[in-house]
Amino acid sequence: MNRENGAKGVPPAEEEIRRALGRYRMLEGAGRVVVGLSGGADSMTLTHFLLRAGVPLLAAHVNHGLRGRDADGDERFVRSWCAGNGVELRVLRADVKKIAGQTGAGLEECGRRVRYRFLESLCGKNDRIATAHTLSDCAETVLLNLTRGCGVKGLSGIPPVRGRIIRPLIGVTRAQVEEYCAFYGLPYVTDRTNFSREYARNRIRLDVVPVLKGINPAFEQAVSRMTRLAAADDALLSGLAREKLSAAKRGEGYCARELARLPQPLVTRAAALAAHDAGYTDYSAEHICAAAAILRAGRGSVTAPGGLVFRVEGGLFFIGEAPPPQKEWMTPVQFPKTLTEDGREVIIKLISGEEYQKNSNKFHNLLFYNAVNYDTIKNNSIFRNRRSGDRFRPAGFDGTKSLKKLLNEKKIPPSRRSRLLLLESGGEILWIEGIGASQKARADGETDPIALIIIRSAVNDK
Repeated sequence: MNRENGAKGVPPAEEEIRRALGRYRMLEGAGRVVVGLSGGADSMTLTHFLLRAGVPLLAAHVNHGLRGRDADGDERFVRSWCAGNGVELRVLRADVKKIAGQTGAGLEECGRRVRYRFLESLCGKNDRIATAHTLSDCAETVLLNLTRGCGVKGLSGIPPVRGRIIRPLIGVTRAQVEEYCAFYGLPYVTDRTNFSREYARNRIRLDVVPVLKGINPAFEQAVSRMTRLAAADDALLSGLAREKLSAAKRGEGYCARELARLPQPLVTRAAALAAHDAGYTDYSAEHICAAAAILRAGRGSVTAPGGLVFRVEGGLFFIGEAPPPQKEWMTPVQFPKTLTEDGREVIIKLISGEEYQKNSNKFHNLLFYNAVNYDTIKNNSIFRNRRSGDRFRPAGFDGTKSLKKLLNEKKIPPSRRSRLLLLESGGEILWIEGIGASQKARADGETDPIALIIIRSAVNDK
């Protein structure tokens, strides 16, 4: 069989999707598949394939509120197509620009977090999340990583499977996606920002990849082979580093001497794994190499983005952040308005479940981040700042998690952490600014009444 042309009457993309599903056991033990559906050619191909294959589906669309009428048009297109094809759909309308301003994250990163958080919120225990990343996306990611000075992990590209997240199109090129859509007469929308050279990824796709394809027309397939080899090497080395890191654990740190004795590839991986375990991901290969250097020197510190600090002190290797401010404050909650000790005005607006249902588009973004079940906060609640040792149980999470680790995972800058507002009742944190409600206080369309928390600028900032 000629793989370029595929089996008779079957687009090559279809064969590649089936191959990926089987090779990586993407649907093994799966319940429903929650598929991210933007309306673009990639996600339409993925959704159409899974629908034809009889896979139980729930489509999820996020309107980021960044592209005005274009974004609204994409949403209408997705709603219409899903309704016409019997696909259950959930839509989130999010003000990503506002959320990015609140959290300090970039627009692209903030949008990614909002999307994945929404997808996760729709999943049951055995469900999968399917995203439409293609082989072309993977090749672009590898090239981007190269420009940043990546290691073997960066050469591994986009993983086909990560936890419950699956990427069935990971072996499919963008050209094959377009061929699939043409074969089935599948409509899709085009994001005009994909053609803007303002973004580095677009410049790579529009300017760099065509040159590389001129050298090797099968450039993307060559990258695919490399990423599989790099991923296998990285898995082996990371496994060895994990063993050594676990053996070097000493209380809150790690024995610096034990780690420093390891070969350089294991030292750097151990440092990266330690950072990941502490909830940090925003660091470069340069920072990790610097961390390895202080391990070998037996002293020193290295600061990376997001407040990450690698430190060797007293023979131990530590990963952490600057401690929270020493001054602690608390203000009893007043309804409907509270003036907190740090000078902010906080409004708590009550809405009925019925009102929410009638105005879901208006309230959905607030519900996602700034709403709690009123019944959990109506008595003896306080607003306060964070404390050392704070723990929190996020909505949908089993058990509690240290607030320090959670803030690291959410990439909330250290400069904002001391100003984060917490809502507590009965000694339990029920809500955190920029993160949302706890499992106990979470609100949904069935909650009645819902308390919307609206934070106004600090008095001194006006």
